[in-house]
Amino acid sequence: MTRLTPPDADKFTLLFIDDEKDILDSLWRAFRRDFNVITADCGTKGIEIIKSEPVHLIISDQRMPDVTGDQVLAVAKEEQPNAVRILLTGYSDIEALVNCVNEAAIYKYITKPWEPEMLRLTVVRALEALALEQQLKLTSDELEQAYEDAITMLSVACEGKDEDTGYHVQRVQHYTEALAIELGVEPAPAKHMGVMSILHDVGKLFVPDAILQKPAKLDADEWDVMRKHPDNGVRILGENAFYAVAREIAGGHHENFDGSGYPNGLKGEEIPLSARIAKVADVFDALSSKRPYKDPWPIEKTIGLLKNGSGTEFDPDVIDAFFKLYEAGRIEQIMQDYHAHDDPDVAAKEGR
Repeated sequence: MTRLTPPDADKFTLLFIDDEKDILDSLWRAFRRDFNVITADCGTKGIEIIKSEPVHLIISDQRMPDVTGDQVLAVAKEEQPNAVRILLTGYSDIEALVNCVNEAAIYKYITKPWEPEMLRLTVVRALEALALEQQLKLTSDELEQAYEDAITMLSVACEGKDEDTGYHVQRVQHYTEALAIELGVEPAPAKHMGVMSILHDVGKLFVPDAILQKPAKLDADEWDVMRKHPDNGVRILGENAFYAVAREIAGGHHENFDGSGYPNGLKGEEIPLSARIAKVADVFDALSSKRPYKDPWPIEKTIGLLKNGSGTEFDPDVIDAFFKLYEAGRIEQIMQDYHAHDDPDVAAKEGR
């Protein structure tokens, strides 16, 4: 018999479930040399194993006296959704197969008696697909982290030499994501919105450091330069569809709900939701944390400004969502996680 094994086969754990000892022994002998094999002689024991230790592939008999195979694999789908699930059946049971497809999302079913070569090929191909999926997930996660890091580094460059900028944009990111979810945005687009909010001030690349770090109020000419950064941000972010939300936020996070903001005097829902959310996140963090030109405001004072600005500077719905998160402790948790209470010089020295 030709031996087929996927890469890193010894890292895979296989679980075989069958109430017939001879079949379990046969499966164990067929795969023990290349894989870590666990066996269970009934559905109940199989479920106990599924709930207690990780496995990569499960082959379960259908007809067992206590729990049927389709029921076992349905539990496996909930407990270990990434495990490959295969049904082993010795008779024609269309209803069980339909249940397995609908309830357990099985990879394949195999009939008894099976061809050893075909069974091994099925297992190996399934595990190769699983290994590839895991590698793609790892690569995707690494790429996602890399682009988030690049976005954060760009944002730090935008803000000049403020040591706290890295933590500022991280707090804005997580405030924005939490607010979006509270307002009914699905988790995936809410997370994307949070990441894109990191680029809210990318247009400040065109603003000289002398203006960004000025410890006093800006004069009229300096304000003219500063007020152009939303439009400059939109220009920098180009036309790529991936950055559409970033363009909304960069261009709209200084618009006011009553139309008194800049650069375009947009009002109410003319302002994209992402920009209305990021505005609250940005203003709260800018006021409640230390910046080159100011000490942090007390939380009570910052909260009061948000409340007073509801309906004029800020979207009332976003403010209501913010207070719900604040009362639930989520805002404070983000502040703690991303060093809002720290002296930025201390945080920098500690490498945090």
